[in-house]
Amino acid sequence: MTKDCKKKSIWARLIVIAVLACTASNAQAQLIAGRTNALLWGNLTPNFSLELVTSNRTSVMAGAFYSLDQNPLDCSIKGAEAQVRYWVSGRAMVQSFIGLGIQGMRYDATFSDTHHFGDAIGPGMVYGYVLPLGKRFNIEFSAGISLMWYREKRYEKGLPEPGDYNTTGHKVMPMGLGISCTYIFK
Repeated sequence: MTKDCKKKSIWARLIVIAVLACTASNAQAQLIAGRTNALLWGNLTPNFSLELVTSNRTSVMAGAFYSLDQNPLDCSIKGAEAQVRYWVSGRAMVQSFIGLGIQGMRYDATFSDTHHFGDAIGPGMVYGYVLPLGKRFNIEFSAGISLMWYREKRYEKGLPEPGDYNTTGHKVMPMGLGISCTYIFK
């Protein structure tokens, strides 16, 4: 098993354990909400996530995004994310939260005549604030940071694409950056 696969396996197990720990707690008021991030729509990247309240102070969120091939930033991304959220106010989906999560993506982008095509995955931490607009509608503001491990085919524009990944490493990247519209189903 390669080093990258071991890291992915460890993080996947940690996320599963965190989700199970949250769902094992006392679930008094089950709420489920759907959301979409307006900032991703600005880059023509359709996205949707679901959040399930697991206790008064915790919830779990999972989502996916898929950008169209032609968009304003000339950057195509496809991926998924999951978070376990702790609600500081003592009431889920109201006011401030701190989230621990993981995100993974495949990207295809060109920056400064250098083409990047690869995969990235990593854990992160997100802070957010939810502003209620009504009984069922909220607006969520969030931002965070993650450590992403990546592997990519990096090559100059105009040159042939390499046959295999030629660059690997890790970078500190933003995570959970968004202004999201939320609808609470129950």
